[in-house]
Amino acid sequence: MKSLFKKRETAFTYHRHYLSAQKKWSEKMSRLAEGYSKRKLIFLLGLFVILSAGYLLYNLYNAFSGKEAQKVKISEQTVKIKIID
Repeated sequence: MKSLFKKRETAFTYHRHYLSAQKKWSEKMSRLAEGYSKRKLIFLLGLFVILSAGYLLYNLYNAFSGKEAQKVKISEQTVKIKIID
């Protein structure tokens, strides 16, 4: 267990494809955000966070509410395994 917390002797190097993809992504995002003011960028970030959180909450509510489970009905036509009562 102690070996997990040892300091590395050699520096970690990323794969060249990962570094290339990271560089291309950062250049593309820089070009897209080039003309925006700081205020507009913060607004867009806040909008993204709010929409993402709303979508997450919507999915969590649907998963735990049980509404979807009540809609699904198992019939003998849709099930290949015969139900034994």
